[in-house]
Amino acid sequence: MKITAITRDEIDSIKELWEELNVHHLSRSTHFKDLFSKLTFEKRMEGLKERDHFITYVAEGKTGKVGYCIATVDGLVGEIDSLFVKGTYRGKGVGEELMSLALKWLQGHSCETLKVTIAEGNEEAIGFYKRFGFAERFTVMQMHNHPLNRPGGKSRPPPG
Repeated sequence: MKITAITRDEIDSIKELWEELNVHHLSRSTHFKDLFSKLTFEKRMEGLKERDHFITYVAEGKTGKVGYCIATVDGLVGEIDSLFVKGTYRGKGVGEELMSLALKWLQGHSCETLKVTIAEGNEEAIGFYKRFGFAERFTVMQMHNHPLNRPGGKSRPPPG
């Protein structure tokens, strides 16, 4: 297994892997399938490229690219923005190696806070991140398909 860092200009080389991750999230999500179905690689990368610092580590096996990890820094906040390893390579240390490299890179940028966001439906990843010292600080809930956004939708009065 070979892991290399790529630049913002080379990010298109992981498009196929990112799309596999998006399909993974789409298949597991119970409440946000429409958001994953509309999300494109180009739109996601556009936002990430605007961060102060950006790096992507790519793992390559005999058959080509098998995983990647994108990390960014914005001010004093570092983030693991996206991590994916193809199914046949999971459980073989690829994700751990990608994550370790990304965390080392983030630590080199003197981040005060490191964070990762886990998509609804992908809660099985929580244990992976906890092994690296991440802990749940907040539970953020979102209502995408609010009744007021639907034709003829009705809303309940606010509690209290």
